[in-house]
Formats: sequence, structure tokens, C-alpha cells
Amino acid sequence: MLKVGSVRDDGPDRRLFEVQDEGRPASEEKLLRIVLFATRLLADNGLPGAFRVAGEGLLCLDLSATDRSFFHDGILFAALDVYNDPVKNPTLTLSIDGR
Repeated sequence: MLKVGSVRDDGPDRRLFEVQDEGRPASEEKLLRIVLFATRLLADNGLPGAFRVAGEGLLCLDLSATDRSFFHDGILFAALDVYNDPVKNPTLTLSIDGR
């Protein structure tokens, strides 16, 4: 199960999320899947910004602090929920998988 270990700003235009998988940094493969879900959720909600993998166990939201809101953190947590329980979130899971 993936979990957020910490959230921190990395300068005025980046927010970093440490994502753990059973206490270890999440793999790039898993993080890329989270980025897909989060990107779709940003678009569906009309929110600016872009998520990307920023290193081992790290996801980055590229967006200035003045343009961010608590919704952006929520998007990442929602994307983790989709990853952790795709059956509970079939609409998003199936749309990303192209089924």
C-alpha cells in the first residue's frame, strides 16, 4: 500500500511528496501510475499544475505556491486511493487503462 510520508515545499514553484511503499520509497513504476491518475484528476477538476516523478519515492507538483490550494494535495491523496484500491474507483481506473 502506498502512503505519503511527508509533504514539503521545494522553493516557490514546487511541492514535493514523499511516497512510501511499505515503509520504503515507492518505485518509479508505481509513481508513474500515480502521476497518470493525478494528471487526470487535475484535468477533470480544471486545476492548473503538473505532477511528475522527481526521484526515488518522490513526486513533484510543479505549480507556484500562489496558485496552489488544498485541492492539489487532495488530488494526490485521491490518486493514491485509486492506486491502492482500483476496484473502489473503477471509473478512473478503467479510463486510465483504456478499457
